[in-house]
Amino acid sequence: MEPQTYYISVSSRTIETQPSRSEQLTIQATDEELEQLQQKLDREDRDYARTSGRAMVPYKSAERDPATQTFSDNLLDLYAYVYELGTPETRAHIESMNLLPKLMNQNSILPGYDK
Repeated sequence: MEPQTYYISVSSRTIETQPSRSEQLTIQATDEELEQLQQKLDREDRDYARTSGRAMVPYKSAERDPATQTFSDNLLDLYAYVYELGTPETRAHIESMNLLPKLMNQNSILPGYDK
């Protein structure tokens, strides 16, 4: 099946067939790729709900919270997938966000990586 054009909003976790005025990233995806992207967006929605509730607790640091780390890892995975499916403009936008070094170097969480 030929890839179709879709418009993705990571912040609102939506996939649309027509562009809108909200911030969107343009991708080309087959039905299978679109289904996988939807699963990643659904996971992002669940992760967001889990971590946003913890942000309200003033004495609990999210710095070492496993849910926060899972949220961050899954968000990077989502952006990596959007980057993979993205148009040149979408890829350039994601590159400008400075997420790419982490996306391209998945071992960056290992001790001594920055040395």
